[in-house]
Amino acid sequence: QAAGWLWRGVLAWHKPQARPQKGRFTQNCEFIVWASNGAIDGSRNPVYLPGLYSASQPSGKVRQHITQKPVGVMRELVKISPPGGTVLDFTCGSGSTGMAALLEGRDFIGVEKTRHYAEIASDRLTETLHHTVGQDDLTLPA
Repeated sequence: QAAGWLWRGVLAWHKPQARPQKGRFTQNCEFIVWASNGAIDGSRNPVYLPGLYSASQPSGKVRQHITQKPVGVMRELVKISPPGGTVLDFTCGSGSTGMAALLEGRDFIGVEKTRHYAEIASDRLTETLHHTVGQDDLTLPA
């Protein structure tokens, strides 16, 4: 917060296909903490977003990280940033948030300490940029 970031709240992502665990609670929910760098101007970005999202994690060949997020959910979350704004993900992993930011017309800054995942994220972001350059609908196959 000393750098100007204001913590705004927490929302939930429900994972309906989470596997039950014997003798434990099912891990079918993750929490998203969000912040802004300064004040939010609602007139610049007049969106109304839900506080609960529901989607399953990617699986099969699409899944490249153990905690990989669905790009569809991330595309909704980055809409809190105004068009042309910058999305920061300090736990970038395989780059799903970055893909979503680029697809939604935002800039992206990702931080990943593991070289392996930083390379995966870089490849996915490069592929996203190649698919979106010159396209109006900003879509990318799953």
